[in-house]
Amino acid sequence: MSEFLIKSVISMTVLLLVYKLFLEREKMHRFNRFYLLFSLFFSLSIPFINIPIYVEVEVAQAPAQVIQKVTDTFTVTPVAISPTEIITSEPKVDYLPYAIWGIYALVTLILTVRFALNIAQFYKRKRQNEKVPYNGATIILLEEDILPHTFLNNIFLNKKEYKSQSIEPELYNHELTHVKQRHTLDILFIELLKTVFWFNPLLYFYKKAIQLNHEFLADEKVVEINNVTYYQQLLLNKASLKTATISLASNLNFSITKKRFVMMTKTTPKIKTLTLKLASALTVAGIIYFLSTENVAYADTQKNETLTTTDSITPDNRRDEYFKGVRIIIQDSLRKVFINVPYEKLSLEQKRYYFPTVPKKKGEADGVSEEDYKFSLDQEDGHFYIDNTKTSREEFLKHKREEFASNGFKAHGGTVVDGKPKMTFMLFFYTYPYYNKHVKHINDHYPDKTCKITISEKPVDRDGYKIEKTGNEIGKSDKEVMDMRVEKMMSSANYNFEEENAKSAHSRVAEFPGGYEAFEQYIQKNIDLESVMKDKQILIGYTINTDGSISNVEVYGNWDNKEMITKIKKVFQASPKWIPQQKDGKPVKTSTSYSYLKK
Repeated sequence: MSEFLIKSVISMTVLLLVYKLFLEREKMHRFNRFYLLFSLFFSLSIPFINIPIYVEVEVAQAPAQVIQKVTDTFTVTPVAISPTEIITSEPKVDYLPYAIWGIYALVTLILTVRFALNIAQFYKRKRQNEKVPYNGATIILLEEDILPHTFLNNIFLNKKEYKSQSIEPELYNHELTHVKQRHTLDILFIELLKTVFWFNPLLYFYKKAIQLNHEFLADEKVVEINNVTYYQQLLLNKASLKTATISLASNLNFSITKKRFVMMTKTTPKIKTLTLKLASALTVAGIIYFLSTENVAYADTQKNETLTTTDSITPDNRRDEYFKGVRIIIQDSLRKVFINVPYEKLSLEQKRYYFPTVPKKKGEADGVSEEDYKFSLDQEDGHFYIDNTKTSREEFLKHKREEFASNGFKAHGGTVVDGKPKMTFMLFFYTYPYYNKHVKHINDHYPDKTCKITISEKPVDRDGYKIEKTGNEIGKSDKEVMDMRVEKMMSSANYNFEEENAKSAHSRVAEFPGGYEAFEQYIQKNIDLESVMKDKQILIGYTINTDGSISNVEVYGNWDNKEMITKIKKVFQASPKWIPQQKDGKPVKTSTSYSYLKK
């Protein structure tokens, strides 16, 4: 919020100074009207404009101990588990922000009500008084002794003066100009801004400048067909009789000064007008440059092939490369963190915390191993795909192993044969030309322009695995829907296996700060599983909630040590908060498991 106010105030100040010093005294009223309104729109938008300028720098390869430090940064201090519950102290509440926001809300509410009442007053007068059509406008005849004024397409006049035809034609022309050029909309816009940003004194100067410009425009229209001296004398006579003005209306006697009279006879050369317009555009460009651009240093790891391998590139460099140019929106209600900036503006700690891992680059193809190729040959009921196009097993056998750059498997469904489960596989193979064109760079960069992470303050019962049913799926069970989708997928002539995997990798799955290895370190430092395990493997299931907390811990396996089971559950439940799984920019709870093999 402070950044928004600072940038918008700087922009408003600079643009208003340019107007006062160079534009207001020149006869270029239509441009000036556009300039003043644009200045307000632009100044309120400038905090949301960000133009990163990428500056390439050379980064030396980090030594192994530095790379290791990335993980160490997130190593969590072991939690001491005791039979007693863990007690956390309540943070002190700072009431000052609440008081400030309360005062702001109260004043804004009062001003909003006043704004609405002022508008209602015009319509009340229109409804209760005589109306006369006039050249596309409506004249409202009032009993009050008032000067002509305009609101939207309504011109308010004194009834007695109108009936006696004592109102000069110049005044009709003046007010009709306000109607036809829709000056009231400008006033309503600035008044609405004053209602929301009432604490900004610049808006009051802008309103005065806009109203004066409206009078310049109306005066210009009148003096085109009337004597200037006579019109000036008429304004002076009217102003000396009645001086009251109305906030939301265009008033005849607004700012009848020497400046306004001089403007009626002034001319501005075209070359000067063009120069001033160009200077205004350069001023806007300068504001964008100083307030909305940022030099971002990055290492171009693709220049040196040795830096693109997973063995030599540091996790920080890979993360910077992956998220380069992506806008990051983080709504972390748990930690009171709210971020909406380009990735490059995040601090190193924020990058490491909220994005502990990114997909590895595929790089050059490794080919297909003999083991994978032999496994594929044994799948007589398998579904074979070459370059994501379905083919028969017989057609697949015509290809040699050396022809393929990479491969992948996907298990779907199965049967029980002789008491043992037999799975049906989808088998994917990619030739070198296809791999280099369509697969090689699939994990190079985050696929979207925006990455959003939301963490709730408290657990929310929002299931990330709920199946959205459409069409003929409605009314069927989840199992039936999944079976239908699997059957459709396996019978499809085309299936992009790598793209599906890439989307899965790009999705924001639940992550522990520092990565899964840091979570393993936390578990192993708090529980000596090796010494108490009876089976070769232990499986611990748990749920990660929308606030990153862990619940529903279940221990599976051959266990009879209830005290150890209780300890395991407490260690998991006391885990530092995770970054929960994200679905459509919202946190969802997800169930997963921790597996440990006995050494």
